[in-house]
Amino acid sequence: MGKAQFIQPCIDESRVQPFYQCNDPIIEPICGCNGITYRNQCEAFNVYGVNNWISGVCNGVFLYVSPNPVGPNSPLNIYMSHGENIFGNFDLKIIDLYGKVWQQRILNNINAINIQIEVSTLKSGIYVLYLTSSTRIVQVKKIIKY
Repeated sequence: MGKAQFIQPCIDESRVQPFYQCNDPIIEPICGCNGITYRNQCEAFNVYGVNNWISGVCNGVFLYVSPNPVGPNSPLNIYMSHGENIFGNFDLKIIDLYGKVWQQRILNNINAINIQIEVSTLKSGIYVLYLTSSTRIVQVKKIIKY
């Protein structure tokens, strides 16, 4: 008889710490065993309690926005990455709650990109960042400007 093997759960609920601060600003997407893409290993392990992962984006597109909320004199950093070696064309828009487009970027033949958007002209409030491909909305993020 062999030894019984302990199968580690995907998420260790006792280690989940929603307010843990990963001071590492690096964005190196990883795909957790639960099929969710995380910003980096620190975030997956310490904030969400993920035990196993592989490098890269799980499926589709990973979109990370920081800082959020964004201050009056800070640029908005946007990181977008496709899984695998997939390239695509995207339309990135920042829209207010009344439907007015405040910023727009056309991104052609992109696999991964890190861009800064100047938001000093935006009034304080809530905005929505839409990332769309030619056929559908890919990601939506709420942005708060103070």
